[in-house]
Amino acid sequence: MKATDLLTQQHRAVEDLFEELSDAKTPAEKREIFEKLAANLVAHDAIEREIFYPACEKELGAEDDVLGESLVEHGVVEFCLFRADQNHGKQDFEKYVTVLEETVEHHVKEEENGLFPKVKSEMDSEALEELGAKMEERFEEAMAADFREPLRENLDQVLAGKTKTQPHKKTASRSKGTRTSSRGNGHNAESRAAKRRPARASR
Repeated sequence: MKATDLLTQQHRAVEDLFEELSDAKTPAEKREIFEKLAANLVAHDAIEREIFYPACEKELGAEDDVLGESLVEHGVVEFCLFRADQNHGKQDFEKYVTVLEETVEHHVKEEENGLFPKVKSEMDSEALEELGAKMEERFEEAMAADFREPLRENLDQVLAGKTKTQPHKKTASRSKGTRTSSRGNGHNAESRAAKRRPARASR
């Protein structure tokens, strides 16, 4: 599956979980659905930050506004998710979930209407398929772990001022091995965008 199609499919799955959470009747049911929702959001965050966004940066450039905004929005989503989790079972839980849902909806709209079309115009189908396969594997790995530790670790980095966070320490070595063997996300060593742009001085 192409990377953009995989992410879109995951967006729809998260929307369904928000709806299920809204319809849930018992505290136990709400907890179960919220845990699944949170795990999906954190795993989705992992594959975008670790795999998808770096590939986008190679094609679009590090200064692309849409890509930059997507990275910043991830930190906002993480904060909203953390606060919702902290308030589960409390009186204001549903308010925190509403804000989380609205934040996710905005992020999804920006990605699907802004970032994804740009990526599909720059990456060929084969590259998107290879990228999607790596992302799907990493997603399953992230879903198998508890979401709270990587969520807090990412959030700590965001609060420290970082936009590009580093992978969760327990999975970084495994993810690095996977990325190293992927031959640059299925592209040639130098992307088409890099060929078109003059080299930028490192910051």
